[in-house]
Amino acid sequence: MNVSGTHRAAFLAQYRSVRERDGYRVGTPAYYRALPATPREDPQHLVWNVRQRSFDRFRKMVLARFHHARPSILDLGAGNGWLSYRMTLDGCRAVAVDIFDDDRDGLGASRYYDATFSRVQADFDALPFAPRQFDVVVFNGSLHYAPNVRATLARVAPLVAPGGVIAVIDSPMFECPVAGQSMRERTLQRFQRHYGVAEPIVPGEGFLLFSTLGDSARALGYEAHFFESQGNLQWTLGRLAGRLRHGIRPASFGVWWAA
Repeated sequence: MNVSGTHRAAFLAQYRSVRERDGYRVGTPAYYRALPATPREDPQHLVWNVRQRSFDRFRKMVLARFHHARPSILDLGAGNGWLSYRMTLDGCRAVAVDIFDDDRDGLGASRYYDATFSRVQADFDALPFAPRQFDVVVFNGSLHYAPNVRATLARVAPLVAPGGVIAVIDSPMFECPVAGQSMRERTLQRFQRHYGVAEPIVPGEGFLLFSTLGDSARALGYEAHFFESQGNLQWTLGRLAGRLRHGIRPASFGVWWAA
């Protein structure tokens, strides 16, 4: 994401506060090492349940393309590094990138893991890597923070090795921009009502459009694919209730990839 100066500091402070209240900053080694699996009593269990399904699909549909021993993974918007950790356990060479270095919810949480991987504090619109270094560049629930999705995808494409993949996992995706804008507005209202954030800072649109992703893939010479992840019954009923309440189809989550 591209947030600079005081705006970056303010955004990170807001992000930390919201994540704290939402129950993401747990801080026990066993919790982090088990992600994306979480116990049912976890306040974000429904979210992590979807992420578990997306991660399983990512492994089967994206990583399975690479038959050599140790594919290289660039994990953009890595957060606490859970995906890089899981990739390392799978034998991959992972590099976790995030602007947030918090020791409970950012790159500093790597201290909880019993396997090591490279960590780089950087903006994914200003990456310090040479071309063609990575078999997979994956935006891990993060591309919707980009101010210009097309430009961000064009910047990371040169980092992908021949035959490699760009993947987007669990960003909110929509067919219709009106639906995405409605979700964004409800998110901002929630920040104001429930978290006391008078002027919420959102670095990007806060959602992705399938048309934007598809156009970007074609411009880069890739073919795009998408697998939608479905949560459990409680998650499904909650989405149905939201659709009835707001009259708009909720976001799709899952694994989008271009190869």
